[in-house]
Amino acid sequence: MQADQSVSEMANEVLMRQAKALSRRSGEPIEEAMEAVLGTEAGEQLKGLRDGPHAQASVEEWQVGLAMERAKERARELGEGLGEVSEHSTHG
Repeated sequence: MQADQSVSEMANEVLMRQAKALSRRSGEPIEEAMEAVLGTEAGEQLKGLRDGPHAQASVEEWQVGLAMERAKERARELGEGLGEVSEHSTHG
């Protein structure tokens, strides 16, 4: 994986690596191995990344965006938790 790769390229790279490994282990053709990989939960997620709205974004941009989304979610959860504590507080 390279930072200047698109999300689609990264997902394709991972899918192909998994299909090649499965093909080597099972002896089945790479096309059948790819179908098997795409049928897994992880394969479905990678397919979603490959074909989804962020497919053409660079991996670096996508990772930064994910980190920001996760940080916002954690802050929201923390805020909600603090709100629950202050509502039930016995101080004051």
